[in-house]
Amino acid sequence: MARGSLWLGLYVWLVALPLLVGAIWPGSMGGRAFETQFGVACGFAGLTILILELALISEIQAVSSVFGQDALLQFHKQMGMAGTMLLVLHAVLVMRGSYPLEWLNPFSADSPWAMRWGVTAMVAIGLLVVLSVGRRRLGLAYEWWQFTHGLMADVAIAGGLAHIVLFSGFSAERPMLAVLVAYGCCAAALRIWFKLVRPFRLWAQPWELVRNVAENRDTHTLVLRPVGHAGFQFEPGQFAWLNTGKTPFHWDRHPISMSSAASDEPGQDVAFTIKELGDWSSQVVPKLEPGYRVWVDGPHGVFTSDREQGPGYVLIGGGSGICPLVSICATMALRGDGRPVLLFYGARDQSRMALRGPLEGLDEKMNLRVIPVLEQAPAEWSGERGYLTADILRRYLPAQYRRFQYFVCGPEAMMDAVEPLLVELGVPVDRIHTERFVVV
Repeated sequence: MARGSLWLGLYVWLVALPLLVGAIWPGSMGGRAFETQFGVACGFAGLTILILELALISEIQAVSSVFGQDALLQFHKQMGMAGTMLLVLHAVLVMRGSYPLEWLNPFSADSPWAMRWGVTAMVAIGLLVVLSVGRRRLGLAYEWWQFTHGLMADVAIAGGLAHIVLFSGFSAERPMLAVLVAYGCCAAALRIWFKLVRPFRLWAQPWELVRNVAENRDTHTLVLRPVGHAGFQFEPGQFAWLNTGKTPFHWDRHPISMSSAASDEPGQDVAFTIKELGDWSSQVVPKLEPGYRVWVDGPHGVFTSDREQGPGYVLIGGGSGICPLVSICATMALRGDGRPVLLFYGARDQSRMALRGPLEGLDEKMNLRVIPVLEQAPAEWSGERGYLTADILRRYLPAQYRRFQYFVCGPEAMMDAVEPLLVELGVPVDRIHTERFVVV
């Protein structure tokens, strides 16, 4: 919590720093109308947030180990929208109070280069937002969204910095110019780290596909083995980014949870279970054959039972969200952990229940009870039907359930329904842990 507070404080300070410098050294902007100055301030804050967005997705271990990469992705989306709104407000206020509308035409001979760079940045931001919000309606594949999202972000940041520097004003003062140069260098360093340094490091640590197991009609488990290195140690419930391109420089990366037990032994095989949800998972993954090289960037995440100790655990999952929960169960069985575990497994029908094989027999090695909840159950089904409800939870939760730790992972609609149910039952909020891989 202390480290998290420090990182959050640093984030707020970096956003506020250009505003503070501009207030102390306003230069020629000192005599401008308040509306214009406020509009420029919105531009500085919006651009700073846009630059810091690069830090949120660069998987800096010192930051992701505190908040979790999943939480950083959600914060990235929220702050991205906030930064965009500030930049739009900047454009409206500045154009209204200071500059002619003709300057918005970048092809006009009267439009200065500073304005042309600003318009370019705003167009890039507009495309970035439209492609993110409307990706599914536009039919844009996740892989191409990844590529265009990064490209538009780079254009927006470069154009925004050029726009501010060329317009002078606040940036004509040396302190502000120094801040802008520092932020620009940081943005460039983050992109070099993310796009060049990390892939080079992964290239020296390849993984090989050992088995490609069809769990059911739409789910495959890839069992990977480190080649020429010791792999990595991970905590149950964590995830890694998988890249199945010819080299780790390929821009198609996917966050996938480990579904195998966490082991302290170096060089162990690691399993990733992948549900068919898009082009990569439905077209590429099923065709991968043993011997294929895969690039694995991990481990990441704080959605793990190792960091949240309690007298027992309640695991609630469905779809691909069952994978980290199976890893938690398998790890507890491997360690001989006798604490009680309840696993509520939501699925459309029995054929959609992945990883039933790894779950079978675990109840003999640990104190585990699996409660399947089927939306479409056959007539002979004697278990729970429909969706997970408070009544179903009450039937199985032990008397001391408020002291247990709760881990929820699955489709977004399921998680949106389950989280308030747990609060309604009196489960303390700090004992409810969730993971959402809704990148866009």
